[in-house]
Amino acid sequence: MRVRTMGIAAVAASVVLAIGAAVAMAVKTNADARLNGYKEVPAISTTGGGRFEAEIGSGEVSYTLRYHDLEGGDVLFAHIHFGKPATNGGVIAFLCGGGDKPACPASGTVHGTIDAADVIGPAEQGIEPGEFRELVRAIRRNAAYVNVHTQDFPTGEVRGNIIPS
Repeated sequence: MRVRTMGIAAVAASVVLAIGAAVAMAVKTNADARLNGYKEVPAISTTGGGRFEAEIGSGEVSYTLRYHDLEGGDVLFAHIHFGKPATNGGVIAFLCGGGDKPACPASGTVHGTIDAADVIGPAEQGIEPGEFRELVRAIRRNAAYVNVHTQDFPTGEVRGNIIPS
C-alpha cells in the first residue's frame, strides 16, 4: 500500500511540474538590450549604438532591433548569441542578414519574429537546432546577448545583454 501511495504521489508531482513548466512558457515576458561597443569582448570604440526590444510568447519571440551611427561599414548580420555578460558565445538565431531574415539595413530598424525553426544552436554549448525553449531559458537567465556585426568589425561592433523585465 505504501509503495502504491508513493507511486501516486510521484505521478502527481510530475503532473504539477509539467503544468508549471507549460504555464511558465505561456506567460509573456518582455526583454530588452542596450547596445554599444563597450560591451563587445574585447571592447570596441565606436559611436554606434542601438536597442533591442522583445516580447517572448509561447512559441515565438517578436522583436524590434534599432541601431545607428555604426562606423564599421556595411552591416553583415545581427544575431542573438548564447553567453553571459563579458563572454563570447555561439549564435542562437539570426535577427537580420541570415537564415530566413531580411538583409540588415545600414542603419535603422528591423522587426521580426523568431520561432523554433529559427533556432540554429549552438550545439557545442548544448542548444540543438529547433530548441526554442532553450532560447527562452537563456534570455530569462541573462545568458543571451544581441550582437550587430559590420564589415570592419566582423566579430561585432555593438552588443547588448538581453535583460528580461
